[in-house]
Amino acid sequence: MRFIHKKTVILVVAVLTVFLLAGTIAKGKYQFAVMEQVVITLLTPVEYVLMKVGYGVRQTGSFTGQLMTVYRDNQTLKAEIENLRQNSINITEIQAENTRLRAMLDYKNRAPQFDFVTAQVIARDPGTWTSIIMINRGAADGIAKDMPVVTAQGLVGSVISVYSNAAKVQLILDPRSAVGCLVQRPESRVAGIVEGKSASPLSPHMINIARDADIIKSDKVITSGFGGIYPKGVLVGEVVDIINDEGGLLKYAVLKPAVDFDRLEEVLVIVRSREPAPGPQPVTAPAIPGSQTSGQPGPAKGTAQ
Repeated sequence: MRFIHKKTVILVVAVLTVFLLAGTIAKGKYQFAVMEQVVITLLTPVEYVLMKVGYGVRQTGSFTGQLMTVYRDNQTLKAEIENLRQNSINITEIQAENTRLRAMLDYKNRAPQFDFVTAQVIARDPGTWTSIIMINRGAADGIAKDMPVVTAQGLVGSVISVYSNAAKVQLILDPRSAVGCLVQRPESRVAGIVEGKSASPLSPHMINIARDADIIKSDKVITSGFGGIYPKGVLVGEVVDIINDEGGLLKYAVLKPAVDFDRLEEVLVIVRSREPAPGPQPVTAPAIPGSQTSGQPGPAKGTAQ
């Protein structure tokens, strides 16, 4: 009996222990749920703020990275655009030079009686812009004083000074120059002298023309070959106006030069001519009262080259 009673007591104690543990666990779960609710309530705003701040930081970092990428791409595009622009300029220059050189080569082929040296214009005298140019060929290239200088379009001038690797060229626009010329038109063939005018630097005059001479606007004027410097037949310009001298028996023609001197970049120096001179006698103009021979480069007034 004592043994049965003892078993009963142990069983009761075990049952009570189970109930107590169950109650404790249930009570703990309730307390934990309450604490969890309190913590969540308190921390939710903080978590929200932290989430927003983190999102903003991430967005800012992403935006900054995008800005840097855009900046680098922009710099790359700018460099590429600059390279393309420079390449376009270079191509345009090459095409322009090629056009000029082709025209000069064609002129060489059409004038086999001449031997040429091609030269580039490297300088102009600012004080005499329409009078003197410097070219990059000289004595070392066979250039000598008084050699005629032309382009594919027409007459430029003549060499007046020679250095080892350079030379000075006096343009036909220089008032000190004088070029023996004639009207190309077969019905006319009027002869005269073309000289520059300081009052109209880009419009040389053909002077010493008789008042009744057959010369009209649009006539082409070429070199006559007299004087020993310029060969015959080189185009000088076109007549744009004819003016009578006041109180005299002469008139003069205003010319538009065949060469565009403002755009002169390459020239041809005639170093040798196999063309015979038209005659031994130079064309001489009537004496001009009060005129004096200038000490400057170029022939005296009225003497054709």
